Amino acid sequence: MNKMKIGLTATGIALVVIAAFAIGFYQGQLLAVQQEVNYPHMVNVVVIRDGTVVYNYTTHNILVTIGSTYVRNILGFNNVTGQNATKWISLSSDTTPDVSWTKLPNEFTTGGLARALATMTVINSTAFQAQASWTSSTTATITCTGLQYAGEAGSDGNLFATATVPSASVISGDNIQVTWVVNTPAQ
Repeated sequence: MNKMKIGLTATGIALVVIAAFAIGFYQGQLLAVQQEVNYPHMVNVVVIRDGTVVYNYTTHNILVTIGSTYVRNILGFNNVTGQNATKWISLSSDTTPDVSWTKLPNEFTTGGLARALATMTVINSTAFQAQASWTSSTTATITCTGLQYAGEAGSDGNLFATATVPSASVISGDNIQVTWVVNTPAQ
């Protein structure tokens, strides 16, 4: 009787171990499928006051829906020109970017903070950098930046990506530099 009890106990333990392994295996697969995608696109915002860096923040950005459509159209139809290249940077006081945005809702268009043409640099075979600078002639709080494919400040329908940053308070005379790195790495 004891041998039978030991045998049943061992069989029960083996079944529990097998079931736990199977549940853990499938749960691990589900977690892997649901893992958040980490985008390699970065934004850096720097504020310089009287020659001293008073603000420096780097973060990831979100590619908005019309930005994805824009990439599709360029890649699918080979229609990029000097007039629609993604090379303008905007600033705003917006705090919660949304993928449905087509422009920064509260984009600065005055005070020396209007959309600026970026200097474009190739970083490597999969990445480029867009960098723009401003000198503020007003007091403002910058909380958001956008990468645009049209140069008219405040214009709609040309936002490629956006990123929020912690509040950067600027005053007249402050220099602001924003650097976007866009990377589309090979898999």
